Amino acid sequence: MISAGLNESEPILNLKNLFYDLKGDSHLSDKLDELEDKSKKDNLKLLNEIQKVLQRCTHLTDKQRLMYCESQRYFMKNYLREMSKP
Repeated sequence: MISAGLNESEPILNLKNLFYDLKGDSHLSDKLDELEDKSKKDNLKLLNEIQKVLQRCTHLTDKQRLMYCESQRYFMKNYLREMSKP
C-alpha cells in the first residue's frame, strides 16, 4: 500500500509528493527534448516523402494531388512551429 501521509490534516495536498519527484525532473526534461527532436525529424521526413510522391507519381488525379498538397502544408506548418520554438 502506498503511504502518502493520509493521517495528516490535509491528505490531498500531501499526495503531491507521489507525483512530483525532483530527481526525475531532469530525466523528464531530457525525454521531452528527445521527443521534440524526433517530432522535428518526423515532420521533415514526411515532408520529403510527400514531395517525392508529388514529383514522381504522374498517375495522380488533380483531387489526389490537392490532398497531398494539403497534407504537405499541414506538416510544413508543424515543422516550422517546431523550428521556431526557443
